[in-house]
Amino acid sequence: MFILKESNTVGKYRVSLFIKEGVYNSTYRVETEDGKSYFMKLYDSEMIPPKLKTEEGVLEIVGCRKINHENVVSYVDDGVYESGGKEYPYLITEFFHGRLLSEYLREGVSFGVETSKQIISGVLKGLEHIHSLEMNHNDITPRNIILDEIEKDKYIPRIIDLGHLCGYVGGAPPFPVRDLNLLYCSPEQFVGEFGSRGDVFAAAALLYTLITGKAPWEVEIDESLPYVQKKAIVREARKNPLDTDALLKAGADQSLVDLILCALEDVPRKRLNLQDFIAGISGEASFTPPEKEESEPKKETPEGGRAKKEESTVSVSFKKSSGGGGFADVAGMEALKEDLTRRVIWVLKDKEKAEKYRLLPPNGMVLYGPPGCGKTFFAQKFAEEAGFNFTMVNGSDLGSIYVHGTQGKIADLFKKARENTPAILCFDEFDAFVPSRGSSNADHKADEVNEFLSQLNNCAKDGLFVIGTTNRLDMIDPAVLRKGRMDLHVEIPAPDKETRRKIFDIHLKGRPLAADIDTDLLAEKTPNYASSDIAFIVNEAAMMAALADQDISQSHLLHSVESNPSSLVPVKSRPKIGF
Repeated sequence: MFILKESNTVGKYRVSLFIKEGVYNSTYRVETEDGKSYFMKLYDSEMIPPKLKTEEGVLEIVGCRKINHENVVSYVDDGVYESGGKEYPYLITEFFHGRLLSEYLREGVSFGVETSKQIISGVLKGLEHIHSLEMNHNDITPRNIILDEIEKDKYIPRIIDLGHLCGYVGGAPPFPVRDLNLLYCSPEQFVGEFGSRGDVFAAAALLYTLITGKAPWEVEIDESLPYVQKKAIVREARKNPLDTDALLKAGADQSLVDLILCALEDVPRKRLNLQDFIAGISGEASFTPPEKEESEPKKETPEGGRAKKEESTVSVSFKKSSGGGGFADVAGMEALKEDLTRRVIWVLKDKEKAEKYRLLPPNGMVLYGPPGCGKTFFAQKFAEEAGFNFTMVNGSDLGSIYVHGTQGKIADLFKKARENTPAILCFDEFDAFVPSRGSSNADHKADEVNEFLSQLNNCAKDGLFVIGTTNRLDMIDPAVLRKGRMDLHVEIPAPDKETRRKIFDIHLKGRPLAADIDTDLLAEKTPNYASSDIAFIVNEAAMMAALADQDISQSHLLHSVESNPSSLVPVKSRPKIGF
């Protein structure tokens, strides 16, 4: 990997300190002419794994552009550095003046139970934001958390290093795994499954470390050993019960011990999901660790897989959506909101009138349209408006490494949904669950699609309403879309001018604004922009204003619009960034 020297210049950034070298990148502290510091990650374009490259650039850079949360490192800039006839894409992120959590631990700093919970709460909120963008961090460890101490025993934790950022992965991950800290890897990650529950496991392991000063099932690993042997050592250590006495001696109560055990479950389907972990940390919920199954241990096949049998259950929780304003939080789409209120919500709510007229609400609804236009957000607000029990299901919730495992989880999911009626069951990226059985790449999912077809029948009679969101309606099996299953097909298009104006107003609200802001003009300048594009534009303008210590002005916003073309425009007609 090419290493820059101090005083080398990359764009407008001067290298002030080399920090570390990775497999295909190197990290630096850099400064601008005004003395402001940033982090820079420089990538060797020839060494980056092909799966980490996209039409829009390096996957880490593309993902970082979308992130906007106080507990996650923030995007500042990116570009390409040329040297010796080669191109080196680079990413600039904000610089934190705190210290790595790993440094505190090496010094033997004791955080205490309450401070540890406060730190992990921030980490979980950062992960929640990352997961909302349909990505997972996949590498939560002490070396990837920076702590900014704002007062004694009170810290703002920030998740850094997004080098393993990607969506759900079942099989070979797109990134190298040999640099992962195996003590914080979930069991399923050892066999190539990277999903949201893996981040939960790592966060729980981090909480254990903060409280006790050591990783759960900590064991010495000789770094010179082959990677396969290192994994075997960790797996062997985890055959022993977790040392919960260390938690109790450090001041943790039994409810916190139980929470950590639930989040460190080795079986993903039994492990807490992120929302439940957040509720547990805040004291809003308590959990009892599941009993260990009295069965033969899972056996690995010669190929590294597992025995192909599993009791198929799924871990989901149905809760009433709260904390939001329902349709009042949705900009525009007035006709659609009125139509759904009239055709669906009132029938769900007014049982007496529905029975009098022998009315049934639709069985289900597919929300389709281009990415970034708010389909998932609209589904959540629909649930708030209806006021029923609600859960969002992602691919990792039903994924299984066992033959017919997913099929069994689908049946169990609908069984639990019917036990919690009236309820709304929402599937994000629905086309991945029920791909057309006529397509060559969906043959292995035929049984799963058949299970969905069976479960979707008569949901309305049982008080269950199903929502699916998708960017590709054409990829969903036609039998799923017929009347009596997913009856309604509702397009969530790119926002029109008036809706764009309202979206600008929503995202500008509560920020320091100059007097010249004209959201009508901004809406006019952003035709065919997704709502996520507008959120990014406002945040980037706010970043520019913050760096200049000014109120956000119209010029900041217009500059951000000019710098960020619509994500809905075909890639070939957009200017290239990074490659």
